[in-house]
Amino acid sequence: MHATIESTLLTQADQKFVESLFKRYYLEKAGTVYVPEKISEREFGYFPFEEKTMIRHLYIESSEKLGEFLIKNNPLHVYHSAAFYKYPGAPMEEKEWIGAELAFDIDADHLKTPCRKKHDFKVCSKCFITYPAQVDRCSKCGGVLTDVEWVCELCLEAAKQETRKLLDFLERDLGFKKIRIVFSGNRGYHIVVMDEEVLELGQQERKEIVDYITGTGISLRIMGLIEDPKKDRATQISGPDISDPGWRGRIARASVQLALVTNASELSELLSIDHRQVEKYTDVLRQHSEEWSERCAWDTLPRNMVKILGEAAVKYASAKIDVVVTSDIHRLIRLANTLNGKSGLIAKIIQLNELEDFDPFFQATALPYDRTVDIHVLKSPGFKMLGEEFGPYENTSTRLPVSVAVFLILKNLASISKPSAN
Repeated sequence: MHATIESTLLTQADQKFVESLFKRYYLEKAGTVYVPEKISEREFGYFPFEEKTMIRHLYIESSEKLGEFLIKNNPLHVYHSAAFYKYPGAPMEEKEWIGAELAFDIDADHLKTPCRKKHDFKVCSKCFITYPAQVDRCSKCGGVLTDVEWVCELCLEAAKQETRKLLDFLERDLGFKKIRIVFSGNRGYHIVVMDEEVLELGQQERKEIVDYITGTGISLRIMGLIEDPKKDRATQISGPDISDPGWRGRIARASVQLALVTNASELSELLSIDHRQVEKYTDVLRQHSEEWSERCAWDTLPRNMVKILGEAAVKYASAKIDVVVTSDIHRLIRLANTLNGKSGLIAKIIQLNELEDFDPFFQATALPYDRTVDIHVLKSPGFKMLGEEFGPYENTSTRLPVSVAVFLILKNLASISKPSAN
């Protein structure tokens, strides 16, 4: 969440079109929006359609007032604090912090997904020209290009995988019970821990939780994967086993997965070392794949390779979270069950048993699908929404369902050809 948003390609007609759809949504659905616990102790903030700077330090006293606020202001984006304050509407230095929920943000944009090379590109907001992702300025006007925040099914699946890992840490290792899972409405997931014991944690304690979940500072020597200089070098390394609790078990399970898959590209990316060197390691792992399929066969590997595999396992098993979000005790987070102004999708609350089968392009759509609108698409990879395939498009005029058109418009990839929907 940023206090300002980037410039967009939205024309006045585009803005008016999208704004009217958001307004209708809140008129009809304001009662379905999530009401944060102790709402009168929360700070609220929002981006209007016309502004690039957030309006914040707002106080909303009840669920009824929240509904009225959404209908009156029709926000492009709306947020609330994870923190509780004595005076939430006051300037930051006068709020008097009481406590805060523990918030996590997982964003596909921060993950090294191979699909990004295929669908990432940039747009000149002045000339309406697209460029490859590595280009910084428009060749026509010299202006700075805007990144297209595209997201595909593979991106979203990667974000979901990291969410599963995070939830396992929170529940199995840390024992938290009150957890809210929210699809962000765009490229990832927000997870909020609401257990009483986290509310008064300061920044340092939250940083320690971040370090644990990201595997920061883990000692491979303590894990038994590097020889102890005080012991006889002839002593065999007996690393962790898959049944071990905490990080020992996580390293063991991740090592087995990596040893059996023996994917040189994945190992190379995890370790940031030369691909040819990684090939040598994967050859050794293939030779001992039978042993690794039955147990953590640390004793089959050279000692330097035990260390290499252990380091890769830590990175593989850690959850890829935005560390700044979790450590920040004053963080604003997107209000659940509201529309995300970068996609037109709902920032939807998900039950734990729904996560596995959750499809954002099906279950988080909210705007009309049975009405169509004519739009001109500058460029778009192919994608699926509500079970139907769309694109790829390039410099094409077409008629699309309203929800699909809004998605492309808010991605800075399209503009309406006609001012009214049919």
